Amino acid sequence: MFKDYPDVVTVEHLQEMLGICRKNAYLLVKQNKIHSARVGRSYKIPKLCVVEYLLDQDRQLGGMHLSNSLVPSLQNTPESSKLMMPKQRTFGCEQKGA
Repeated sequence: MFKDYPDVVTVEHLQEMLGICRKNAYLLVKQNKIHSARVGRSYKIPKLCVVEYLLDQDRQLGGMHLSNSLVPSLQNTPESSKLMMPKQRTFGCEQKGA
C-alpha cells in the first residue's frame, strides 16, 4: 500500500493518497486525526500514520473494508504489528494536544 510514496509525506501527498481536497487534508493534520510534525511552515507526515488512520477508519466502519481489499499483504506479517502502535507519538518533538 502506497509503495510509490516516501516514508515521510507532505500534505500534497496526503491529498493524493486519500483522494481528498487540500482543505480536508489540512483539517485531518491540524485536528491531529493523522499524526504529523510541523517543520517550519510545512507538515511532515509519516506514511505509517496515514495507513494507521485508514485502518482506524476501517475499524469504525465495521472492520471489513480495508482489511479484505487494500491491506491483505499486511495481515499476519511483522509490519502489521507496527501498525498497532500507540496513538500518542511525538516523532522527536512535542505535538499539540498530546
